[in-house]
Amino acid sequence: MIENTATHAEREVRLPGSKLFRNTKGIIFDFDGTLFDNFRLPFYLIAAYPPDLFRLWKERHIRKNFAGCDYDTPEEYFKAFFMALGAACNRSPEKMRAWYFNRYMPRMTKVLKDHYKLRPGVLEIFQLLHKDPDSTRALIQNFPNIAIYSDYPYLRERLQALGIGPSPKIRLYGPESFGAQKPAARPFLRIAEDLGAAPDEVLVIGDREETDGYGAFKAGMHFFCLETGRKRYFRLDPNRRPPKEKPCGPALVMFAGAWDDLVKLLVEKWGK
Repeated sequence: MIENTATHAEREVRLPGSKLFRNTKGIIFDFDGTLFDNFRLPFYLIAAYPPDLFRLWKERHIRKNFAGCDYDTPEEYFKAFFMALGAACNRSPEKMRAWYFNRYMPRMTKVLKDHYKLRPGVLEIFQLLHKDPDSTRALIQNFPNIAIYSDYPYLRERLQALGIGPSPKIRLYGPESFGAQKPAARPFLRIAEDLGAAPDEVLVIGDREETDGYGAFKAGMHFFCLETGRKRYFRLDPNRRPPKEKPCGPALVMFAGAWDDLVKLLVEKWGK
């Protein structure tokens, strides 16, 4: 946990202001837990089909073991992932792949549609991308390019379940895009390249320091930590020194704040 006695530098950087969007040409949003509050998602997934309780538990455990892994290609990533999941569930990798894509991910999409909604202001933020001369919220020309990056596939379908339709101005990325899992740095760097921005011109917005934050840290990007009240604080050093081994962890200086504060800053900066 973050100690109550923060240094002056830590206090300063945790107060988002003009520094947050300095030279920002690209924004990478995390999806799960960031654009919507995913509280109790495992409960709803289990309630949707209780016989899959064991598989859901094993999937979450295997996913944690794959954190930061980079297999270069999606096929190599999924081959290793489903081999590990199959061994854990005493099933073949082929059966686990079929279960994952044909049952689990469609079920997650339905759970999102039935039980969740976007955080207030998400649609307003994305509407800034569509210039409308008759709108009072027209886009200023230099609004950053936007990407959404999730560790789960089916991102387009899950976004649509929450009410965000496809847009050519919002780039979507998942494990099937890179064959890697957060906090591996390569996907973040690839996204920055696609957004036409240098790494230090990209702001990553996410709710997990150990995945979103550490990935941004390793890629040389800025990070805004969404404070949700359910934190697993993972501290990073502003001078980008390598993190120490647990339990000490690296020291963190980052931007942080509540969702409403972030929306207000975005609209103040680019909306009119």
